[in-house]
Amino acid sequence: MKIRRNTPELLVAERVPVLLALGLFAFIMAFVTPGVVLFFAGEWMGLAFGTLGGGLGFAAMCVFVERLQVTLDAARRTITIRRRTMLSHREIILPLVELVRATTECTGSSGKSRQRLFRPALVLDDGTGEGEVLHPITDVFSSGTGAARLVAAINDWLGTDRHQPA
Repeated sequence: MKIRRNTPELLVAERVPVLLALGLFAFIMAFVTPGVVLFFAGEWMGLAFGTLGGGLGFAAMCVFVERLQVTLDAARRTITIRRRTMLSHREIILPLVELVRATTECTGSSGKSRQRLFRPALVLDDGTGEGEVLHPITDVFSSGTGAARLVAAINDWLGTDRHQPA
């Protein structure tokens, strides 16, 4: 995730998976284009080829391409998490006062490579004063340093008194 804005009043981070979207679009076109050409050449199987391959690519694009934006706003005292896919838009607003810290969740391992996957999560006060609740920022686990960068940015932003309104 990229930090788009980091000021005393506002922290904005977002992930826009452009390369994934372009790759899936190329996958769709690799099936639809020959399918259309074959169909217009009189081959009925071209219609099935384009529809099946293009449909699978479109389904993958709907599931895996998610724009994610996290905003911590000291002036409004809110945390806003926006997730947008091709088929849905979800916005979650949480009170900033309940945020204790950010952390990463980790899966065991993935496949034969034993690679661990991570996702950022918020640790919120449960309201009783005795416990904490884990709130994942995204549903998707991934490799790389994006989750760790976001967690570090949130904890750094929280660790300073500069965002606390007077």
